[in-house]
Order: sequence, then C-alpha cells, then structure tokens
Amino acid sequence: MNRTGTSHGLCRTAGLTLWRLPDRSRGFTLVEVMAAFALFAIIFAVVLQILSTALSNTRSSAEFTDAALWAQSKLESVGVEEPLEPGRWTGSFNDTYDWELTVEPYMVSDERGIDPDDFPVSLYWVTLEIMWGDENRQREAVFDTLRAVDVHWEERMLEMQGR
Repeated sequence: MNRTGTSHGLCRTAGLTLWRLPDRSRGFTLVEVMAAFALFAIIFAVVLQILSTALSNTRSSAEFTDAALWAQSKLESVGVEEPLEPGRWTGSFNDTYDWELTVEPYMVSDERGIDPDDFPVSLYWVTLEIMWGDENRQREAVFDTLRAVDVHWEERMLEMQGR
C-alpha cells in the first residue's frame, strides 16, 4: 500500500511481476455506463431527426421540381396548339399532378389616348395552378405569365395561303 491507501505498483506473485492498477482505474461504474448510454441515445435521436427532416425536404423539393417541369411543359403549349382565348380549363398530367389553367385579358392603360383595340397585340394573363398530394398534405404551386397574341394572325395566315 502507498500513502494514499491504494495499492498499486509492483505485485509479486509466484515469481511473476505484475503491475497493479489503482482501484479507481479498474473500470466504469454503472452510473457512468448509464450516463454514456443516455448521452448516446440522445445524440442518436437527434441525428435520426435531422436525417428524417433532410429526407422529407428532399422529397418535397423533388415534388416541386416535377410540378415546375409539368408547368413549363403546359405553359409552352398555351396559345400554340390552339388560339389563346379567355377562360378556365382543368386537367391532369398523371395520377399525381392536376392542373387548372386560367386565361384572362390583360388591359394596358395608355395615357396617350390610344385605343387598346388599335394595338397590334392582345395581352393575356395566364395563371397555371399545379396541385398534388393527398388529403392530409395537399400541395400546390402557382405559375403566372403574360402572353402576347398577334391580333391579326388569322388575316396574315389567310393572306399567306392565298399567295
């Protein structure tokens, strides 16, 4: 034994010399093991929550990207496949994404006193709403654009065909 009352140092047993550790260095107490396990469990739960949130954000981002791609496709065809007219139409892209298209005339105010009917183009405000999700988590994205339509395009087409 040393002065502190602990036994450590050399220990001779049957001709072998062994080092003996102090009593307090022989392992962890049950309280220390429980505290370390609790700390590990808390850190693990926090990491799982962070990963879950990241996965949810990634899924939402992918859904919104798909909606934007569907919207781009639909808006590119507005006024190309059929003449642009005021109104409201609905449809589905697939089982997941539905759409609602609204076309309204857009009036430009002119302080110079020019009659809007004399403008070479008509302007239309086009709103496309994309909806997806289930009844618990309904999502939507709204896309707006302004479209110009040549008011004399029919006359020009007939003129070109008559040549």
